Amino acid sequence: MIRRILCTLLVSLSLIGCGTSATGLDEDQTPRSRYAGMAGESPVGIIPEGMLRDEARGKDLVMTIEYPTRATNSPLLIFSHAYASSNRDYIGLSSNWASQGYVVIKPAHADAARTLRGVDDQWTSQTADDWRNRARDITFILDNLDRLEQAYPELQGKIDRTKIGVGGHSYGGFTASLVAGVRTYPGATSYADPRVTALLVMAPVGPAENRGLTRESWTELRVPAMFMSGGSDSGVAESETPEWRRQAFELSPAGDKWLVVMAGARHGTFTGRMSALQPTLAPDRPQLGDPDRDPNRNPTSIAPPTVPDSRGPGRESPSALRERNTFNNVKAISLMFWDRYLRGTEEGKTALENASSRGGIEVVKK
Repeated sequence: MIRRILCTLLVSLSLIGCGTSATGLDEDQTPRSRYAGMAGESPVGIIPEGMLRDEARGKDLVMTIEYPTRATNSPLLIFSHAYASSNRDYIGLSSNWASQGYVVIKPAHADAARTLRGVDDQWTSQTADDWRNRARDITFILDNLDRLEQAYPELQGKIDRTKIGVGGHSYGGFTASLVAGVRTYPGATSYADPRVTALLVMAPVGPAENRGLTRESWTELRVPAMFMSGGSDSGVAESETPEWRRQAFELSPAGDKWLVVMAGARHGTFTGRMSALQPTLAPDRPQLGDPDRDPNRNPTSIAPPTVPDSRGPGRESPSALRERNTFNNVKAISLMFWDRYLRGTEEGKTALENASSRGGIEVVKK
């Protein structure tokens, strides 16, 4: 009952948020672009606390599922959250994709909502067993789509089993990469699942011993892949620069591989929760993972802008507007990629090839 109440509520909110979305027109009655970063035409249903029992691992896998109420046989996206984040996060991305005709499943990994002990906690506490279990969360969902539809009848007829994309942010991007074909130690271990047809990585990582990644780890990544990064997205070590993040793309074999770098975007920009009200992080290193400094984990730590907006109360500052526009580009370009490689649309193909014209965005394809 609670699930259905929440679903009905979200559908209602979706209709309100879309405004004139049923007609595909903006307020001035001009046709709306599918790639404007706005909600699509379908109201979104939600299963906030879906669950499947994995007897082999002795665990209940909890997941959030968003789906388009007006669509059937939709492509499936499985999105993996960052370390110590949550399956309830990334709502700005997942709800947007669902409103555009995708079923989106966000599993809660074992580290979900974990209390962080420091900026490098993720890679000092996580081992090959941990990322193997994260990858298994994704393949377990794929193995049990029939069970999922039986448990949640509102999903019946919604999922196209031949069009499956995996994606993730930070540690989640690393997880999704493993399922798509990236290999890690020991012994160049592969967790690849042949059912995956496209990969989207936000804030990718490059070669790193503590991730089990070498320069050869990406050589078997054969599916279409997009690596999205930010010009201000550094890692926890001095060597983990924005240039280091590019190596995931550079070391992947040619063939439908995309690199998208957004000027000024930070590590948390891709969550949709990183407000431009956050001051510049100092000293020139990200504070992600520090519960006192990371606004993704502690929103109350966000400070007001150092320069008030002269346009008066209630008006967005230029920095806030830039941040919102950047996240709109994240939504729009990721949708182009999914449309191009999961739906095979000409509209997605053309939009993706012209994505760099949006300004402040570097797009490279090989």
